Amino acid sequence: MTGVVERLGDFAAGIELDQVPAAVVARAQDCLVHALVVGAAGAGVGFGETAEAALGGADCGEAHLLASGRTATAPLAAFANSALLHARAQEDTHGTFHPGVATIPAALAAAEAERVDGPTFLAAVLAGYEVGTAVSDPLTERTTPPFRATGLFGPLAAAAAAGRVLGLGASPLASALGLASAFAGGGSEPFAAGTDEWHYQTGVAAMNGLLAARLAKAGARGSTSAIEGQAGFLDCFVRGRAPQPDGLAAELGRRWRILDVTFKPYPVCAFNQTPALVAARLATTHGVKPADVASLVVRMNEREAVYPGVGSSGPFREVAQTLMSVRFGIAVALAEGHITYAALTRFDDPTLLDLVERIVIVPEASRPPKTAAATLTLVDGRQIRTAIEDSSQELSWDSAEVRDNARRLRPETGFTEEGLEALFAAVAALPEANSLDGLLGAVLSRR
Repeated sequence: MTGVVERLGDFAAGIELDQVPAAVVARAQDCLVHALVVGAAGAGVGFGETAEAALGGADCGEAHLLASGRTATAPLAAFANSALLHARAQEDTHGTFHPGVATIPAALAAAEAERVDGPTFLAAVLAGYEVGTAVSDPLTERTTPPFRATGLFGPLAAAAAAGRVLGLGASPLASALGLASAFAGGGSEPFAAGTDEWHYQTGVAAMNGLLAARLAKAGARGSTSAIEGQAGFLDCFVRGRAPQPDGLAAELGRRWRILDVTFKPYPVCAFNQTPALVAARLATTHGVKPADVASLVVRMNEREAVYPGVGSSGPFREVAQTLMSVRFGIAVALAEGHITYAALTRFDDPTLLDLVERIVIVPEASRPPKTAAATLTLVDGRQIRTAIEDSSQELSWDSAEVRDNARRLRPETGFTEEGLEALFAAVAALPEANSLDGLLGAVLSRR
């Protein structure tokens, strides 16, 4: 039996866009639209700009920095652009892994540096999503927390994407994945502390994956038993809870996990999306106002409810705290009917803080992930019960819904209406594009 990274490398090296189902290609384009629009909305939040500032001020060629339009070496561009795409915490999600913020910046920086065409870039994006989720899918529940899923699986996704752009054959791409697995890591304590490390973990993952691919191209060798070896990835991060490694990567090319990716309507933690949607439904469908609320009991999946930072009830001084706090997110959704990034900065808003005190979170071990049930008791004693027991309808958007959400976010992005439609057109044209000039021009036009 070949090693896991050999199977992953063989798939990533051989993926060709014209051999991929049309629905899968369309999903990759949807993920690209969502990531780039959310990244544009994250400009000005600060984290993408801070990442760029850490790189120094000189233009260094190779690839564009999406926040400023300056250029940097490809690995540094991958780092900074990942931090930008992750700045609002509104990226796509697969389990607890955010594949887009590792895959897309690495693929884009490598593709711009190598001057490849649209089909190669899209094939690389698919390689990253599929390789990253093939490993994360069976492992994420076993590793998160204490580890951060995107820090663990992101380097593998980024290495697969960058390796495909670089045209690595199966053997060197397996080496790239072996190297990337040794560069993986990252804990979830920053969520509990309300500090900034997690904003940059995805950037490190994207950068390290791209570096791994470049190292492999230069002749560096990675272990073929990097995942399942005696002291490999599974032993490091799963420790006695690992599935049989023979099953990892077994469905590549037959099951397309990118089709299972979900999107975030709100700039909050993935675990908080469904409870916030339930609260928004109480406000918009039932007409509930903050003054009407005596108490609100929300039942969540236990692992999600006790994830670092999710259970916080304050005090709040940073958006890093409010976007992780399920109570704060519920309070905003109940008060506003939705959640904007600006609302997450209202740390001392008495209406929100009063609601936070009236919200009770009940962790349930038997409750499926990303579901929520709410019992609202009104001040007049009446109760309203509502639930989302399957969030796929709300969060697994089709192409039209992805673009509708982008239009909703447009006022926060810097895009004009015409500029946003030009971005949609540039992404749609990628399967036939001879270069990435149209895409880059559309992305950078908002500046």
